[in-house]
Amino acid sequence: MPKIVMLSPIPKEAIEAMLPAGVEVQFYSGDPGPGLIDAVKGADVIVGDYTFRLPIDAEVAKAAEGCRLIQQPSVGYQHIDLEATRNEEIPVANAGTANTVGVAEHTIMFMLCLLKKAFHFHNKTAAGKWAQEDAFTMGSFELMGKTLGIVGMGNIGKEVARRAKPFSCRMVYYDVNALPAELEAELGVERMELEELLQMSDIVSIHVPLLPATRNLINRERIALMKPGAYLLNLARGEAVDEEALAEALREGRLGGAGIDVYREEPVNPDNPLLKLDNVILSPHIAGATNESRARIFIATIENVNRVLQGLKPINVVNRVE
Repeated sequence: MPKIVMLSPIPKEAIEAMLPAGVEVQFYSGDPGPGLIDAVKGADVIVGDYTFRLPIDAEVAKAAEGCRLIQQPSVGYQHIDLEATRNEEIPVANAGTANTVGVAEHTIMFMLCLLKKAFHFHNKTAAGKWAQEDAFTMGSFELMGKTLGIVGMGNIGKEVARRAKPFSCRMVYYDVNALPAELEAELGVERMELEELLQMSDIVSIHVPLLPATRNLINRERIALMKPGAYLLNLARGEAVDEEALAEALREGRLGGAGIDVYREEPVNPDNPLLKLDNVILSPHIAGATNESRARIFIATIENVNRVLQGLKPINVVNRVE
């Protein structure tokens, strides 16, 4: 009987309803360490933890020897040791592009809320204060005519560009790989080096995967390059941005504001300096957690598990194991 070990808090009834008969499903909700190592032994498939609380490190990968698939029910998989799973010849797959639309829409929401000081005016109005003149003293801006810099032109970066294009803003991007010229023309984007993008953009939106090269990509020196009053959005990974340097630039008024969905420490530390600023919009890593994207992630997860149980190769493999 095939054994599936579930590390995510997904309802058992929903899982069993979409799997073939004769499959044993075991749930593990304990702590990392010996309990997790014991839980994965003998698993045919492991469904990873979308909260990232249960890392699949070298010890867990070794204990899962013979596993046919580690399926991560999210797009991110930074808590899984890809080299260790590759050494054990266990394919690791993610949910592909399931959350792309949700993150792209969240990005546009952040842009408009920051430009138009939406939360400031909401709070004032909800408190019974008629703050019309704040629009003159603080400013309220349009996206039209601004320069949007997209850092990382993968699936999400491209969807952000598609949604921003009707706002008639100029769009530039940085990515290690240039897009084909015809796709650049379709999206209305122009490639440039990161430093140049930072210097000229009114809004900088981060959409890079977490890799050694992107860790601390937006550091103190690069934040200093940004235009006075510019906005920085991070909907990628918290580790891509120097949070202390960003908070300092925001506190001193060198930057106009920021929209942050991801943090170096999650759940976010209450002492994080970004939490204490009134020119920052915050959300708890939920940009891609729309009802629609959660359904797509769940379906993609179960379909890939079923593929492997049927003897087929999994799709969306991220650790180069065939």
